[in-house]
Amino acid sequence: MQSIRVCHTQDLLPQELQDVLPKVVQDCIQKYAPTLIEELRLHRDRVATVTCRGISYSLHTVLCEREINEIFHRMCGGSLYAYEESIRQGFLPLSGGIRVGVCGSAACRDGRIIGVSNITGLMIRIPHTLDVSAEPVLNCFRARNATRGILIYAPPGVGKTTLLRSVARAASCSQNGYRCVVVDTRGELSYGLEDPELTLDILLGYPRGIGIEIATRTMGAQLIFCDEIGNAEDAQAILHAANCGVPLITTAHAATLEELLQRPSFALLHKACVFGAYVGISRTSNAAFSYHVTDADTYKKAPIRGNFSC
Repeated sequence: MQSIRVCHTQDLLPQELQDVLPKVVQDCIQKYAPTLIEELRLHRDRVATVTCRGISYSLHTVLCEREINEIFHRMCGGSLYAYEESIRQGFLPLSGGIRVGVCGSAACRDGRIIGVSNITGLMIRIPHTLDVSAEPVLNCFRARNATRGILIYAPPGVGKTTLLRSVARAASCSQNGYRCVVVDTRGELSYGLEDPELTLDILLGYPRGIGIEIATRTMGAQLIFCDEIGNAEDAQAILHAANCGVPLITTAHAATLEELLQRPSFALLHKACVFGAYVGISRTSNAAFSYHVTDADTYKKAPIRGNFSC
């Protein structure tokens, strides 16, 4: 286990949120948030909270239905129609890489969500460009001749996307110079990757499976980055990319490697030797998180149950 230290010099709230949040919320954040905000949770008729370095703090304010609706409409720029598709998928993308989880009442038809109304909660994830060392992950990639991918796993909120973003930046800088493609499905991963010296392309808003296919087939990628894989469609696209000789560095939600590889899609990818190493990360203190590398070829896995086909 080794530590990856982070530092920051950013305001508590980015300008994009200062423009849409009411003064009462901003005042409470200034009063009760002790440091850099990772998440802001606003609930109708329940107390609002912030998450700072993995710890949640109450803002000691309760928003009513009118206030939640006003915030939501400002986030949409007054046009719900423009964000209709992403809202049906449960999120709202804002500029600056901010992602807002939307909680409400779903209207369904034939098993599909056709609309969301009666908004009761907004979970706002705020990305940060932090000084996180990407070398441990890149070293894992290089040690396997840059031919097999790396899968980063951890529970939600630990820092997978932050680490993945740093690895993408380091892999595509002039020193390393891999031709990278970032598949940013929800407008969150590509935040902070604007440097014109980076040798990367960004597929913004593409579904992961389609984005991986495009990156493999038409973009000439040497290395693909995407976040939070999980379903059968993702697995098939990743398997196709690997069969074409294009590795991925990606992330998934899981507390342990054993838990991860019990899922059929990941068991399929493991059996196909798509990933050369699995990197588990955990938060160890306010100022660091640690990681543990498992070589995929030597991993003594527990019995994996289920149908491995997708």
